[in-house]
Amino acid sequence: MNDSEELQFIKMEYMRILKENERLLEIIAQLNQTLNRLIKHYMRQKKSTSLE
Repeated sequence: MNDSEELQFIKMEYMRILKENERLLEIIAQLNQTLNRLIKHYMRQKKSTSLE
């Protein structure tokens, strides 16, 4: 593999990693939203049971 081919391979790998990183950040954002909803639900449940 010559330098030009190696550079092209590295660029392609870099782009693949950037796309994967973007996808993982989207997944983290979704998990964070889900966690926030679960916490709010738990807090409402806890509040309603403490009023009884």
